[in-house]
Amino acid sequence: MNIKNKIWFKTALLSISLVLTSASAISAVIPMMLNQFPGVSSSLIESVVTIPSFSMMLFVLLSGPISSRLGKKNTVLLGLLLVVIGGILPMLTTNITWILALRLVLGAGLGMFNSLAVSLISDFFEGDERAQLVGFQSAVQGLGSSLATFVAGQLALIDWPFAFLCYAITIPIALLFFFIIPEPERGEPTVCTTGTGNKSRGVSLPVLGLGAALFLFMTFIMIVYTKTGIMIAEKSMPNAGFLGTALTLFSLSTMIAGFLFGRIYKWFRNYAPFISSLLTATGFVLLWFAQNVTMVTVAMLIIGFSFALFIPYIFTILTKIVPKGSETISISIAMVGSNLGAFASPYIIKLVGVLFGNETASFAFLVSAIVFTIAALLCLGITIRGKESKTQTAVHS
Repeated sequence: MNIKNKIWFKTALLSISLVLTSASAISAVIPMMLNQFPGVSSSLIESVVTIPSFSMMLFVLLSGPISSRLGKKNTVLLGLLLVVIGGILPMLTTNITWILALRLVLGAGLGMFNSLAVSLISDFFEGDERAQLVGFQSAVQGLGSSLATFVAGQLALIDWPFAFLCYAITIPIALLFFFIIPEPERGEPTVCTTGTGNKSRGVSLPVLGLGAALFLFMTFIMIVYTKTGIMIAEKSMPNAGFLGTALTLFSLSTMIAGFLFGRIYKWFRNYAPFISSLLTATGFVLLWFAQNVTMVTVAMLIIGFSFALFIPYIFTILTKIVPKGSETISISIAMVGSNLGAFASPYIIKLVGVLFGNETASFAFLVSAIVFTIAALLCLGITIRGKESKTQTAVHS
């Protein structure tokens, strides 16, 4: 197909990823909503940021059957329509129940084309061009998140409900996708067979393990969005209004890391998750110690950069270990782990705080620093062990 080499085709294909990670764009309004709803628990208010991950998780699993019936293009367009509805309409109500319900609609829309944003690249491109676009797709997510966060932060200065207007960017994206991207040709799903003749669909223990890793990773990463504003208020930091800009810079650092991932992966290979976890732990230590917004911003830049190294690494490994034809279900399982962790984050963090008798945001950052330090040591051990196993195999052969 000649059109796939044109810049507009690639732009339209990648554009849908601009909104994939936009659920957290309105994080800066959490402190404002806590003032707006004084009788509502903080964990429920924080769920305004994380609850889209719950419906996203469900619709990531349903997107396969839905796209089989409607086609991939129509599924993406339906998902974008739900993003418009669930994203913008919360600005019209101050009822927390309606806001949460509409945020679930937003998550459902994002979930419908979450895995398709990657698989559509595989449908139209091959080889190095495909790998390059997958890296760009991750970077575009970071760009979209940073833009949406910045716009939401500026709109919130008018009044917090206006922050939800940041999702209006979905409308031109839907039009671009509708007019430029065709429905890909449908191929028969391939099923791999093992040496014993048993069929394998790729839902293996390693795939589940990677999903579990994403669950833990997202559980503790999400507190950057849900707890930073609360921590700034707890410590009465000056220039608290800079939070929106800090969150934007956080998203920009994820975008930069996405563009650099291919090169970083070539340098460090399987040491990438160790480096990512160690950097993330360092960022959370800085957040724990932070006494001003400048220090908070530096910490968020470090965490954002390292966050964007871990996720592409997981999906790179995932595409290497699953049988041909099982990529979509495997990606879906990994995304379920990621979204479930993001959704459960406020409740798990609250439970940890209750167990230790300290529910402050600063303590949550300390817990995350400890978790990611342990994760770094585990990643280092796994990498070294894997290297030794390969060396022994090479010697014996």
